[in-house]
Amino acid sequence: MPTPNTAKPFLPYSEQLALLKKRGLIVPDETYALAVLKKTNYYRLSAYSLTLRKDDVFYENVAFDDIMELYNFDSEFRKLICEYTGYVEISARAYIAYFHSQKYGPLGYLDTTKFDSEWKHAYFMDKLNTYLERSKDAFVIHHREDRNRVYPLWVAIEVATFDMVSKLYKNLLPNDRAAIAKKYYGISSRECIENWLQCAVVARNVAAHGGRFYNRVGLNPAVKLSPKHQKEFSGTRPFGYVYAIYKLLPEDRKLSMLNDISKLFRKHPFALPKHLGFPENWQELIIE
Repeated sequence: MPTPNTAKPFLPYSEQLALLKKRGLIVPDETYALAVLKKTNYYRLSAYSLTLRKDDVFYENVAFDDIMELYNFDSEFRKLICEYTGYVEISARAYIAYFHSQKYGPLGYLDTTKFDSEWKHAYFMDKLNTYLERSKDAFVIHHREDRNRVYPLWVAIEVATFDMVSKLYKNLLPNDRAAIAKKYYGISSRECIENWLQCAVVARNVAAHGGRFYNRVGLNPAVKLSPKHQKEFSGTRPFGYVYAIYKLLPEDRKLSMLNDISKLFRKHPFALPKHLGFPENWQELIIE
């Protein structure tokens, strides 16, 4: 780690703006630019200029508003990711709860033999019980006080986080994972569903914490893709994660996701799809 005498010096807002101008950025409205810098970390904002400069020198005619256009695009892109991963989370809860309860009964999820790993099941149950005890939701209080803390899976799973739901699916018995993958997602690969759910969780976390998608590389884990798709787009770029989210969506949400993303690119033409890993024929690829 850098020592204090090697760290970059602190710069007041006015000097941050002066540095941007020195590097060739056009700033027509300095009052506006300073207001943005005051509420947005300089380092965070500068990340959106990476495609607009080389070696810390801005390309000709690049303005502060161009950076803000990318920043605002990314903000709206995050909202879409949050919205559609929300649909993925809700449906995954429903699928798992219905399938498992139908096969093993409403309390079958308490039986460790109905899961792949005993210790992973124990860890899940420990977290789940903590959330159930803390919950102030009326449906949980009802089962806590009037049902002697007996929670059917379709009740208990509603307090689980998206990450917990993803890990719950991954710890189901292999045949159960495969059955859910086929019945609800229409594919035979349980490994894909495991991976895609994990990627959807990561995408949700990036979006929820204000992380950057534009010009981002190296998302982890890589989205599991067919050999054909591996040649057409990257599983570690934002489009790969969009692909995974789309594949997990209920059928009645898929078209709206495609339309919303298309509208967003039309609204912000300065934001280039290639900087999120979107191929030119991304809509055709995603619906294959």
